[in-house]
Parts: sequence; structure tokens; C-alpha cells
Amino acid sequence: MFAPLLLTILMNGTITVHVRNTDSGATGVYVQRAHNAPVNVNGGILGYEAPAEYSVRGTEPPCTAHYGDATTPVSGSIYLTATAQKEFLGMLVMPGQLLGGGESSGPMCATGGFGAHLQTGLVAPPKLPGAHHVTYWTFHLRNVHDQTPGVDYIYDWDVNLTFTNK
Repeated sequence: MFAPLLLTILMNGTITVHVRNTDSGATGVYVQRAHNAPVNVNGGILGYEAPAEYSVRGTEPPCTAHYGDATTPVSGSIYLTATAQKEFLGMLVMPGQLLGGGESSGPMCATGGFGAHLQTGLVAPPKLPGAHHVTYWTFHLRNVHDQTPGVDYIYDWDVNLTFTNK
């Protein structure tokens, strides 16, 4: 009798988000790079860890800051099902929000990361690969304004991810 073969899904690629808060004048760029990052799926939520950096510049008051680095993993989530997305809306932490410290050249820039509640059908969730297969999740959005209060204006969001099942 053979034991079941456990497959591992690996994620490779980048998530890049440029944000702009038209009220405060703050701008920022978030980049997360995954290289063979194992993913787990639980309750319709895909979880992973990959290094991320977030640079922000504000005008009122003037400030610049850099959070994260190219080597320290940050947890991320991708919501695969409508139920998971609805449950997420009740949480305080948004996708892409960097938690923890970083360097700053002056006063801390007032930013809470970014998040988006995209309208249904605008971006389909990724499809995960079957055994020994590869799937891709690629999209580019411009001028996305979230309806969630206090969320920055996302004016360029580029996702280019590959999922491999080994």
C-alpha cells in the first residue's frame, strides 16, 4: 500500500503597488518578491511569506521612510474564494500592509500600507496548479480607488506570479 504523495505549491514572481494619497500628498511603492516561496491554503485563503520593501515620501509634513528589506520575509495573503473575501472585510489588516519597523529619515510618514476591495469580476483569483503543472496570475490595474475609509489611492498595481506544483 502506498502512502499519499504530498505536493508542495511554490510561488515565484513580484507584486508591485504604487500608492498616492491625494489629500496628504504622500506617495509610495511596495514591492514583494517571491522566490520559491511555499504556499499554504486554509479556508479559501492562500498564505505565503516573501521579502517586501515599502518606500514612502510625504509632503505634509515632509518625510521619507523605507520599511522592510530584500531579505526579511513578510506574510501575505491572497483570497481565493468569495467567502474568504467577505470575512476579510471585517479585519483591520489589509493585504500588502507592512507590519513592523524600518528606517526613516525623519518623522515617521503617516501610512498604513494599502488595500483594495475590488469589484467582483475585475480581477479573478488565481487558479492553483494540479500535480506537476504551472499556473500564472498576472494583472495590471491603474487608478483603483478603494471605498474603504483611510486607504491610499492605488494608481498602479502590477502582479506577475507563477505557481508551480511539485
